[in-house]
Amino acid sequence: MSHADDKHATGEAKAQAREWLVRLRSGHATAEDVRAYRRWCAEHPEHAPGVQLMGDAWGTLREVAAQIVEEHPEEHPHVAFARLRASQPHPARPGRRAFVGFAVAAGASWLALRPPLQLWPALAEFAADYRTGTGEQRQVALSDRVVVELNTQTRINVLPASAGQTAQHGIELLAGEAEVVAATPSAGRSTPIRPIVVVAGRGRLQADVARFNIRRAGNQVCVTCISGSVAFEHPQQRLTLQAAQQVVYDDREVRQVSQVDPAAVTSWRRGVLLFNGVPLVQVVDEINRYRPGKVILRTSRFSQSKVQAQIYTANLDGAVDMLGTLYHMDVVRLPGNITLLG
Repeated sequence: MSHADDKHATGEAKAQAREWLVRLRSGHATAEDVRAYRRWCAEHPEHAPGVQLMGDAWGTLREVAAQIVEEHPEEHPHVAFARLRASQPHPARPGRRAFVGFAVAAGASWLALRPPLQLWPALAEFAADYRTGTGEQRQVALSDRVVVELNTQTRINVLPASAGQTAQHGIELLAGEAEVVAATPSAGRSTPIRPIVVVAGRGRLQADVARFNIRRAGNQVCVTCISGSVAFEHPQQRLTLQAAQQVVYDDREVRQVSQVDPAAVTSWRRGVLLFNGVPLVQVVDEINRYRPGKVILRTSRFSQSKVQAQIYTANLDGAVDMLGTLYHMDVVRLPGNITLLG
């Protein structure tokens, strides 16, 4: 058999293995299906390790799913999944749709309530006014001069105009990262400038003419002024950020303002991720923000190793291979874009 024929046969066997797993985990398998599966395994003993690996991965997902069912017994799984699809503001990417279909075939549609390993959006994420999926970027124009650029895995709400400030634009950053641009008004403009207000956690930002980047992960928020000036208010402090200044805060405190390189902060706009002495575990977390599926660092041996790298978001799998080679770790790819690194 030629190399091409052998490669084709291997791919065909893997496809058959996936079909068997879907059938046997669907909840509708018959005794005859089980007997037929055993015959297939006997006829293809060379593929047993691959079948076992997929089965173990599936079993792990189902264990996590069982815990979720115990925590959310009040809603039928298919009802939750139907609401997820109905509320989705734009079509799912083919890869995500394929994996969701894979989960439904496995009888695990209720994973939409709390997706294991964050493999797809949770139901709560679809309540935002604007959102982006993994690896997606989107532009939202609030007016002819105020534009918000949403990075991957970002959610924002448009704030209603408050009393006495009807000319004000406002958004709330719920999660993720965005760049806000409030451009200089056109010459001869007679109407007053409408400031942009951004709320994130307990912090409030306001600017007339400025460009700034804001990122929120849980309760921690990082604001970087790219150009112009941004007024910042927090229960603990008030200050004004100038170009190339950055402040980090959470619900309890505001850290000291620091000087940064704005080009490095906004490199995501160019499809580049810059890491300058960043622990490997954080690099993997950042890759997971842009890459569908999940990269799992299985060993803590290198988790704190400092990484100096420039990674292109268009070649994240290549970056994972590079990290594996650099730290002599195995790279194992599983169904659903799950990659084990370690």
